[in-house]
Amino acid sequence: MTSAKTAVQAMGLALTLALLGPAPAWADPIPEPTSAPPAFLIPGYDGATALGTFLDCLASLEAWAGKSLPDWVVHSSPFTYSARKPRYDATGRPLTDAGGRQVCDQVALTGRIFYPPTWRVPFQRTLPLVVYTHATTMLKRSVASAFGGNEWMLGAAAALYYGFAVAMPDAPGMGGDGGSYHPFCHAKSLAYSTLDGIPAMRRRFAEDPYLVRGGYQWDGRLILMGYSEGAYTALAAVKELEEHPDHYPDITLTGSACMAGPFDLSNLARTDILTPMKPFAHCFYLPYVILGYHSVYGQVLDPLEVFAPELLETRADGNILQWADGTVNGLVMDELIGKRLGKPADQVTLRSILNPAWLARELDDPAYATSTIRRLLEENDLHRGWRPTKPILFCQSPADQDIPYQDTITTLAFLGAEVVKAGGDPSKVLRLKPIGNHGGPLSHVAAALWAIPMAFDWIYGGLKMDPEPVRYRLRAPEFALPNPE
Repeated sequence: MTSAKTAVQAMGLALTLALLGPAPAWADPIPEPTSAPPAFLIPGYDGATALGTFLDCLASLEAWAGKSLPDWVVHSSPFTYSARKPRYDATGRPLTDAGGRQVCDQVALTGRIFYPPTWRVPFQRTLPLVVYTHATTMLKRSVASAFGGNEWMLGAAAALYYGFAVAMPDAPGMGGDGGSYHPFCHAKSLAYSTLDGIPAMRRRFAEDPYLVRGGYQWDGRLILMGYSEGAYTALAAVKELEEHPDHYPDITLTGSACMAGPFDLSNLARTDILTPMKPFAHCFYLPYVILGYHSVYGQVLDPLEVFAPELLETRADGNILQWADGTVNGLVMDELIGKRLGKPADQVTLRSILNPAWLARELDDPAYATSTIRRLLEENDLHRGWRPTKPILFCQSPADQDIPYQDTITTLAFLGAEVVKAGGDPSKVLRLKPIGNHGGPLSHVAAALWAIPMAFDWIYGGLKMDPEPVRYRLRAPEFALPNPE
């Protein structure tokens, strides 16, 4: 921020937030105002003011702060850490040691944490740690460590508005690990990369000079959250914690918000692929899964066998392997796939991306029952076979065209059944907030701007599990996430 005008604008943002925003729930008590605030300070909508002013904060950061965030607006702290990268044998099965644990290599990963400025938490700087795992991106540079894309601003806004410490780790294959391929929707890779970063995130409170001078501390609460693939990543980490608590004696989870993620890969995701006439909103997702799994499992899933021959042909515009190298975004890849198949990108069916011979051998019935791809997909399912013990919030638009809403419903049903089987009450652990309704205007991408603020508000409110949905303003926010990258 270099100009005097911009500095004055940002100071205006700070003063406005000080008047409009809630004091952090974990700060020293602040006396209640004796009268209602002036009407001009209240956003003109019917709903929870916290959500509305969060979106105003988000728009302000986009318009004023840019990528140069002075500490008095939002303090950001980069971090690096070593994470496990799981290994598999030639048949795609996990390599394990004598104790039965997954054999892993080590990979250096990066990320960034956002903190509220000192004036925003003037009474007590003991903050919860919210680990926000980012949504689907093909661009390797579109991550928080590099201030790439727009999603990092959601974390920055939550730090400024709610007073959270918001850690945004780069996914493996992104940021500092850009030389590797991203293991898209591979549960173990994403769970390990998230959980292995938590000690480094916590250490920043004692290592960052700004935080040490300001007396910032972690209050012991840890919340995982994410949208789309970020939701898949967050739930994969929750599942890993629940299944192997003895592996993580220093990590205690408070709760998680897992929004619009592809949790049921072996059934609902496969159904989308098999449907012959149903186009898919963003056809790059399927090649991303195939190539991501190839990077993990090797030749057991060979792209040269999987993809349709015309997509593998090298022409003037390259081929599908080149399009997915992390240098172009998902929309560009959508267009390239559509052009090669001779139809608009949003009219591409997933079957048409795949080699018919491979489809018959691996995904179509009756071969699917014993196929390799079924084993791989089931290994990465998150919707069943384990029991949650800490609160999980699910948010999704019923009109989502990318991830079926039924995916979330199925996940709730299976996990709820596990809770009941153990003698528990699912309503104490699982909560669903639908965003809009079937046939409504909120697509997968558009709904993110409703779901993510809802999750932050749920965290701020103490992760309440009451069944009442949060009401949110109906006018479109000024800020908009980019289309999938």
